[in-house]
Parts: sequence; structure tokens; C-alpha cells
Amino acid sequence: MKTNRLGRACVRVLEIVIVACLAVMAVLVFGNVVLRYGFDSGIALSEELSRLLFVWLIFLGAILASVQHVHIGFDSLVDKLPLGLRKGLVLLTGALMIAACVMFLIGGWEQTKINLGNSYPVLEVSYAWLYGVALVFGAGMLVAIVNNIWHALRGAQGPTLTKDLGDRILDKMPEVASERRDEGRR
Repeated sequence: MKTNRLGRACVRVLEIVIVACLAVMAVLVFGNVVLRYGFDSGIALSEELSRLLFVWLIFLGAILASVQHVHIGFDSLVDKLPLGLRKGLVLLTGALMIAACVMFLIGGWEQTKINLGNSYPVLEVSYAWLYGVALVFGAGMLVAIVNNIWHALRGAQGPTLTKDLGDRILDKMPEVASERRDEGRR
């Protein structure tokens, strides 16, 4: 129960940070366009900060997509395989993704160290902030992938990491309705 609550809190923090990045980017870019065309001026740090936020937005969004199982997946062949082979494929693909996460962590750490002394010209923050996202991404995806593998292998119907979004919404509806009833009783 506590890990489920912790997981939901982490997902909520990811969602809030992604929304904040998107909101700041929208304000900066829109404001810069208005200032540039309307008043022949601009916000000097708009381009650099927007680019940095965009990179963070993409990588954090990939973690969130993995946690929520909304990455694109092709499981028509896998669904036709026996349960044992499906579990084996989940383990194989999970191991490959974990290896990629380790490469992100190692490469991100090296790039972050290399760029600690380099700074954005206008923003005047270290480029380590740009490359540091690889560390956050590698660690976040590692946790998400291990969790996904664990739940897929423990599932009663066999490993299903990809499922149509509409089917998942229909599956969740009774649970959400039950939670709402419980909240109404309090």
C-alpha cells in the first residue's frame, strides 16, 4: 500500500514538473514572439531556457509514458505465444532496456562531469543541467522498467505491458467508481 502511494506521488510529481516545463516554455516562446514582432525586442534567455526545458520535458515524459504503459507496442505476435514464451520475451526485452538505462547513466554521468565548467552564454548556467537529464532519465526508466517487468510477470493473465488505451480505461472504470464511492462516504 505504501509503495503504491509512493508510486502515485512520484507520478504526480512527474506530471507537475512536465506541466510546469510546458507552461514556462509556452509563456517564454509566445512572449518572445509578441515582443519581437510587436515591439522589436525580445527576451534574451528565452531560446536557451526553452531548449533546456524542452529536453527535460521529453525525457521526463518518456519516464511517465513507461510508468503508465502508453509507449507504442506491437504485441499481436506476442499475444499468440504460450505464457512461458511471453514471460521469456518480457525478461529479454526488459534486460535489453535495463542495459540501455545503465548506458544512459554511465554516459550521462560522464557528459555531466565534462560539462560542469561550460555554461550557456546568456542563461549562465552549466551545461551539466542539459546532460544531467540523462541521469534522471536512466534512473527513472530503470525503476519503471523493473516495476513493469515485476507486474507483468506476476500478472494472472500473463505479461501484458502493452494494452490498448481504451481497454485500460474500461478496466479502470470500476476501480475509479469504487474509489469515488469510498470518498463520498467519508
